[in-house]
Amino acid sequence: MMWAPVAVALLIGACSAAAQPRITAETLTADAPCNASVTIDLQKRKAISPVLFGIFFEEIGHAGDGGLYAELVQDRSFDALAAATGFLDSPATRKPLDLATLAARHHHAMLPLHMPWDSNGRSYSSKREYLEERRRNTSYDPRNDIIVAWQPLPGTTAVLTKEQPLNEHNLVSMELTAGTGPHSGLLNFGYWGLYVQAGHNYTASLYMRNPDEQPKNVTLSLVGEHGATLYGTLTFSGVEGGWRKYTAELASTATDANARLLLQFDGPGKLVVDSVSLFPSENVAAGSGMLNPWPFRADLLDALKALQPAFMRFPGGCYIEGDWMRNAFRWKAALGHNEQRPGHMNGVWGYWSTDGLGLFEYMLLAEELATEPIWVINNGVAHGDSVRTADVWPLVEEALDSLEFISGPPDSQWGGVRAAMGHPEPWTINYMAIGNEDCGKPSYLTNYLLFFGAIRARYPHMRLISNCDMGPDAPTDLWDWHIYTNPTDMFKRRNEFNGKTPQNSHHIFASEYAVTDGGGWGNVAAAVSEAAFMTGMERNGDIVTLGAYAPLFVHWNNRPWPTNMIVIDNSRWFGIPSYYVQQMFSRARGSHYLDTTVATDPGSQVHQESVAASATCGSPACDRINIKIINFSSMQQRVAVVLTGEGSDAVLGEGELVYLWSDHPEAENSFDTPTKIAPATATMDGLSSKFVLPAKPWSVNVLQLHLGPAPSSAAITLQADVSAGVGSGMDGAAAS
Repeated sequence: MMWAPVAVALLIGACSAAAQPRITAETLTADAPCNASVTIDLQKRKAISPVLFGIFFEEIGHAGDGGLYAELVQDRSFDALAAATGFLDSPATRKPLDLATLAARHHHAMLPLHMPWDSNGRSYSSKREYLEERRRNTSYDPRNDIIVAWQPLPGTTAVLTKEQPLNEHNLVSMELTAGTGPHSGLLNFGYWGLYVQAGHNYTASLYMRNPDEQPKNVTLSLVGEHGATLYGTLTFSGVEGGWRKYTAELASTATDANARLLLQFDGPGKLVVDSVSLFPSENVAAGSGMLNPWPFRADLLDALKALQPAFMRFPGGCYIEGDWMRNAFRWKAALGHNEQRPGHMNGVWGYWSTDGLGLFEYMLLAEELATEPIWVINNGVAHGDSVRTADVWPLVEEALDSLEFISGPPDSQWGGVRAAMGHPEPWTINYMAIGNEDCGKPSYLTNYLLFFGAIRARYPHMRLISNCDMGPDAPTDLWDWHIYTNPTDMFKRRNEFNGKTPQNSHHIFASEYAVTDGGGWGNVAAAVSEAAFMTGMERNGDIVTLGAYAPLFVHWNNRPWPTNMIVIDNSRWFGIPSYYVQQMFSRARGSHYLDTTVATDPGSQVHQESVAASATCGSPACDRINIKIINFSSMQQRVAVVLTGEGSDAVLGEGELVYLWSDHPEAENSFDTPTKIAPATATMDGLSSKFVLPAKPWSVNVLQLHLGPAPSSAAITLQADVSAGVGSGMDGAAAS
């Protein structure tokens, strides 16, 4: 499997392939002192999950809206404003707005949001603690977290209206009344600014109706921060009559991550607008044949492709539950044209979701990543309330309909909806999760049984995932295991699944794990300890079927979680060290685990274990061996590597080493130094069945060995691509 050029650049950071260093392994001798030994038995092997390492996408911290979703306008249909003011659920038909006052009371679009785990003078130890207290606070209203992304030009009167709605799903529009100045209109701030690039085109679309008899000219412009600098403009002439969609391209003459979209019209009179949208024109072109533009921001899509995930869990997480059932994600409301999607309040994470990323788009993403989709559904349980089992059948039908939407033929009811949206070919889906973190909540067990029975009856191949090990209470195909902890505890948890086998345990999906306490904003110590934990997943890969770091994305200006794999703003991104660890393990994915035993010398490791390791077959014939060795300490470790069993005498002298490390466990990446902590690649020679690997402090090392006749130089290059990764050490129980 070859890496795309961007993936290679991501993996090796600043290291040039042409300048790849060469490291000579030291031959292991009886008198060579070592801090630890890693013994690998090539004959003791067991098959492990082929989809062990994947990703988990949740709409948290503007991961989708303002992140991966390529829409540049925030609150394009004014529904967030309607929710923030209470107008959305009000019987009123009109709502005059004082947007300046509203922005001051809620959130101005250019001000970063605080971290809610440190709120009102109190620090919270976990997401669960914060959410539980927030639910007990009867005065809390998640609408207060909504960002106010629109401001009128001076003199312009803004009124939300439900009169003559655009369609049955999009009930709210914005009525503007011209002031006495030469121009009237609205300014949109995007998501902490709109990012535009010189020489690039952007496709603007909006719906307008003119309630006056006199036709109007309406201008859309890309402008700088204070509106004084014009980057591009277009005019729709003679706007009159009822609702009509207007579309045109804007070309930007400058690059600015802090731009605005300005809508202007000449007075006197009124203008009503809705679904004001701006996409890069390349997204519009790529979406040809679909109802909407291609939904993904190109650079963030490349960042996901570089991870080579074996699966993608989506779209939550807490997001799928909602703080209350009224705010749960409902996939049928996220179908069709963008202007037909009402959106909903993402009450758990405190912002409005446009639902521009719906089930169709998530399946497009899984297809683009060539990965296994894991669709998480709401089972009638939210954080604050639940649906009684006697009343939950409509949600069961929604779940069944969603599977028909994904995999049904185009002549089926919901397969036909998918085909009409631009994807006639059915997708394949094998996994569905019934709820998220809902065990112990009212109605979960009985609801789960109803969902499980109905889905299994219609889709017998589907592997269904429960929120905990249901034991004797209910059937369990796989169950969710979550952990957020500190680096020391995460390192120790490399042994978490030891002793569990398919004969004595249900299969496990470690769907959320990360260091969140003592990991800074994503530091080296956290990443190295997570790598150690992942070696335990490999060692127990016959019972641990799937695993994913969480969360995946976060916007720099809205960080409700301390560590997130990919940090973004509207124009840039960087991966924290954990991102590169995930990448390294994915690219060194194995088919079989080879019995790996770690022995350490406590005296030379400051009286604590700090080396972990695992080894897997990197090819069906097991003539490539991926060895992952983790050094969770501040000292360089001399690790003796010993291969035993048939074939161990056929180790070729040259292999490939990918490693990530730092002398400073607290070191982090940033926008200014995005690859400060990133893997480096080296050719390693002098290899045999016994050698010494010098493991740098706080390091993850992935070494690929070759057995048998030497491959051609071209083959070596390709194999190095596949095996790149750095592994973490774990104490290995003998594999059967």
